[in-house]
Order: sequence, then C-alpha cells, then structure tokens
Amino acid sequence: MFDVDTDRTLVAAADLVNTSAGLRSATPGLDQLTTVTQLKDYLGSRDPGMRWASSGADRTQLEKVQHLREKVQRIWSSTPIESDAPVQVLNELLHGVGLRVARGADGEYRAEPVPASKDLADVMTASIATAIQHLVVRDETVRMRTCKGESCDAVIIDLTRNRSRLFCDFGNCANRAHVRAYRARQAAHRKTFSTAREAAAAAAVHSTRHQGALVDTLDSPRLAKPSAAEKAAQIEVPTSQSARAAKEFRDRMRDELMEKREKKSAKKLKKEKKKVKK
Repeated sequence: MFDVDTDRTLVAAADLVNTSAGLRSATPGLDQLTTVTQLKDYLGSRDPGMRWASSGADRTQLEKVQHLREKVQRIWSSTPIESDAPVQVLNELLHGVGLRVARGADGEYRAEPVPASKDLADVMTASIATAIQHLVVRDETVRMRTCKGESCDAVIIDLTRNRSRLFCDFGNCANRAHVRAYRARQAAHRKTFSTAREAAAAAAVHSTRHQGALVDTLDSPRLAKPSAAEKAAQIEVPTSQSARAAKEFRDRMRDELMEKREKKSAKKLKKEKKKVKK
C-alpha cells in the first residue's frame, strides 16, 4: 500500500503486539515473548531485508523489546489517533531517531530511519516508530485495527487500497463472523415470515367475523324477502303517489273489462230468449 519498507515494518509491528498474551480467534494465547529463544524465533520470521539480526538477541535486548511492544500496543489501542496522548508515546519512541535519504528495497530513494544505536532494540524501535509516524502524518492510523472477530484481541494492519481488512489470520474469525451474519439474516427472515403469517391469520379471522356479521344482516327481518300476502297487501294499500295512480288505473281497467263482459253476457242471453220464443 505504501512503500515496501513501510509495509513490512508495519506488519512486523502488528506481529510484535500479537506476541502478547490474549485471545486469538476465541482461543486464549500465552505471551510468546518471554525468552530469548522466542525473541529469536520472532526475528527469524522477519523479512531479511529488514536487517533485524537475531544474533544481537540477549536478555537485555529482550527486556527492551518487551518495553517497545508495550508502547506500540498503547498506540495501537488508541487508533484511529485523534488525541495527543498516543502521539506523545510515539514521540518517545522517536527520541534519538534520525533520518537519512537512502535507496529502499524497491530501488527508490526515501527517508530511512537512523537508530540511536546499533543495538537490536534500538534498530527495531527506529523502524517501527518511523513506520507508524508515516501513518499519523498521512491520517491513515485507521488502518491500525483490532480484529473484528468475536473474542479476539489480535491486532491487524490493513494495507488494502479500500481499507477492507477486518479479521486476523490466527483462526477462523472471518468464517465465524460470516456464519453469525448468515444466522442473523435467517432469524430476521423467520421473524418477518412469522409476523406476516400472524397478520394473515388475523386478517382471516377478521374476514370470517365480517362474513358472519354479513350473513346475520342478510337473515334479519329488515332485509328478508316479502311474502305473497305482504306483496298483495302492498299492492292493495299503496303508500306512494305513483303506486296509488297505478292502482287506480288497474281498478279502472278491471271495471271496464267487467262491464264489457256483462254487456256481452246480456246480449247472448237476449238472443237465446228470442230463439226459445220462435
């Protein structure tokens, strides 16, 4: 992400902090920097280009490196740096450290730290402090993080371009986080489905009650169909003006029809009497 020297020194600084006791991917870890042998093992896993010679490791240097680790850990736990307290700790590490222009591992010129002495602890301090100040002055200390895994104290240095690294490499923190996220989504889906099912059931009950009320209403006397007798009574005793007019018209037509029938019957009877007389 930055230059080769800075990147590998920041990785070495994170590895140094992670030698301390603590949880690593939910597993308790012991201090891995309590003996000279352990210090040599740590140095042996570094890039040879860093020139951190394990031959200089002894009990005195071990104690100084332990002190360096404690200060780096204090800075790391304060990131992203937004106050002067961690900067003060960083300045303590930079005390006596100089700079010179030299070619880096990639062949490019850059500022190179000059340690206060050639002792192992001073060489390590100069390199780590200079790399961290590189992040501070560029407002990139957000890249110094603690693993986002549950029950994990490991620190990480995010050297990705989009600052996307969240988990350490000690165990399966990333996988466990993905499983938890998946289960949380599934639980949310089940809850949503359960809520929707309950709402549907409530709606069905409401609909059934509404239909029952509607049936009761349809069966009530007010909406029941009138009987033939009631219809006849309504015809014979109209209540509106149009109904009365219709009844008068029907009555008049009926009277006229009856009158015609009576006249026709009278004529027929008269003819039959004449035939009898003949």
